[in-house]
Amino acid sequence: MHFCYLLCPFLIKFPGFTSFFIFSFVLMAWLTFFFYPSLYGQVTENSTGTSAPEIVFEESLPRLDPSSPPQFIPGKGLFLGEITEKEMGIQIEAAVEKEIAPLYFGESQVYRASWEKTSEQSGQKEGFAYSTSFIDAKDSEKLNVGQRVLVKSKQGNSEATYEGKIFFIDKELIPVIGKAELILQIADPKQSLQAGDWINFETSLGLVATWVTVPESAVLYTASGCFSYLFLGHGRYLRKPVEVAFVSQGIAAIKKGIEKGQKVVTHGAKQLWLLELSLSQSGGPSTY
Repeated sequence: MHFCYLLCPFLIKFPGFTSFFIFSFVLMAWLTFFFYPSLYGQVTENSTGTSAPEIVFEESLPRLDPSSPPQFIPGKGLFLGEITEKEMGIQIEAAVEKEIAPLYFGESQVYRASWEKTSEQSGQKEGFAYSTSFIDAKDSEKLNVGQRVLVKSKQGNSEATYEGKIFFIDKELIPVIGKAELILQIADPKQSLQAGDWINFETSLGLVATWVTVPESAVLYTASGCFSYLFLGHGRYLRKPVEVAFVSQGIAAIKKGIEKGQKVVTHGAKQLWLLELSLSQSGGPSTY
């Protein structure tokens, strides 16, 4: 561009070159430089001094109206119209963080009622019933004496609940039968539990920790692994592999695959999976 300014004094010396001609020549050179910088061996740069990024055109996604038939694009997911979503009864929830621990469920038999007298040497107390059960050695390592236990007992047509705790864990039997004896202490002031009664109990198996959680219904267990369907908006659903750490009281703790705040399908995930299989095998859109 600088050569235009160097050329101007030379052009003025020739009477045939008018001021209008010189002005037009310089203007054309400047416009050429502005619109075609590559002709001068230069590349335009943005405000940060870096080369302008190339524009990548992605595959356009389907534009759906309410009555659009379901479509499946490999790598992009399923695309459903509003009518299909309603027919399938799709329900969605966002993944949230919760403090949760896996639960241990067991069955135990009462061997001492709360009204029976006890000796001081045993450490057992009146007003408490005691039960025994045998648990796997690995599970016994995750339980602790004094840990809270919720006990349930069927009494006729109803179910009674009791508060209890782990009274003792005897691991001496592990080398012989591969199990440990678990003794529970159950508060029973009404003396309703009798020796020989069977009870169900539950307690935390390990420490409480913060996990990303989703309802258990959002997880699909298939021969190919565990999956969940993410809702990405505008009728788009993407199947995502997930790793489940454990399930506790209908809540799945997610180890990998789902982030906090992502929306997952909690009702209709199985139908989406069957629909995806149908569309992927047929190789085209299909009505549902």
